[in-house]
Amino acid sequence: MTWQRVADELVVAFDPSEQVVLADPSGQVEALFRLLSEGTRDASQLAAALVGDHPDVTAAEVESAIDALDALHLLESAERKPLPNGQRERHFSNLAFFETFASLGRSAEDFQRRLLDAHVVVLGAGGLGSTVLLNLAGLGVGRLTVLDHDRVEPRNFARQFLYSNADIGDVKVDRAAARLLAFDPELRVSTVARRVTGPADVAPLLSDADLLVTGVDQPAEVDVWVNEACLAAGVPYVRGGMLPTRVVYWSVDPGRSACYSCALRADATAAQAASTSSAARTLAQQRPTVNRGIGPVASLAGSLVALEALRYLTGFAPPAAAGRFRLVDFRDGVSETEQVWPRDPDCHACAAVPTLVASTGVD
Repeated sequence: MTWQRVADELVVAFDPSEQVVLADPSGQVEALFRLLSEGTRDASQLAAALVGDHPDVTAAEVESAIDALDALHLLESAERKPLPNGQRERHFSNLAFFETFASLGRSAEDFQRRLLDAHVVVLGAGGLGSTVLLNLAGLGVGRLTVLDHDRVEPRNFARQFLYSNADIGDVKVDRAAARLLAFDPELRVSTVARRVTGPADVAPLLSDADLLVTGVDQPAEVDVWVNEACLAAGVPYVRGGMLPTRVVYWSVDPGRSACYSCALRADATAAQAASTSSAARTLAQQRPTVNRGIGPVASLAGSLVALEALRYLTGFAPPAAAGRFRLVDFRDGVSETEQVWPRDPDCHACAAVPTLVASTGVD
């Protein structure tokens, strides 16, 4: 924590674009900051140390001040359990990122350990999946299960940077696993070389999964199948994709957010009313499916999906796309809009899932 006095106020900064301004005409807060920076005292010891220059300070006031600073994520416990040397070096930047969201009750290392213990299932190792897999590996997710049925072909190389020219003709999941293990030999990678033809192809992968990520868009019913399997297992999932001029991603948090079937029901209701938007959807569905994804767009979509996955896996912030389509238009400098789905009380898919308290992010 760094600060600077400006007249009777303290300016505390941890981001060039953000700052916290605290009134401190008596200098008590700054004196507390100096003692806190030493990292050697508890609340009662801090109060005792302040008494000399500020005899009116009580332990209760110090505790209240510490709680307020902790709520702003300005404090972190001095009693942090470090990662082993190899992991500490490999995840140096991750730990620095998590320090922004750490607190007295949860250190940066605690966030990283949650990732190291996590199991993520990734459906599709194509344009979106390639970026997601490399991001998850870089974040330190300890276990990955990858499903895809394709082989590597030259047309993949515009957006699938997980593969090389020497991989042409090979099974994608095999080459993906080899690349991931070369990137991090401590990763545990499982592969499934098959299509998704129904919920039964997804359900067995979820028995000990923390999250599912999917970029599979064929056949047309695949999102319904994934939704059904994940709701039944109580496993959150994140879905991403590419449209001609936008990327889109959404997520479902079973028992907390609306599910994909809720979105379909809302869309069907809207389509009953004659409108230009419903006509546009119908016409778009009649056009032949052509993959227009290029590298920058696929990388953008995969990175947004990976960041949403990170929210679920660590709770550093609440999910940003739970029960809503988030659309990013890349023509004009990535402006963003969202379409929120109401949770449908009559949704058959949600009916068997108990309602849970909404996720609040950092805990």
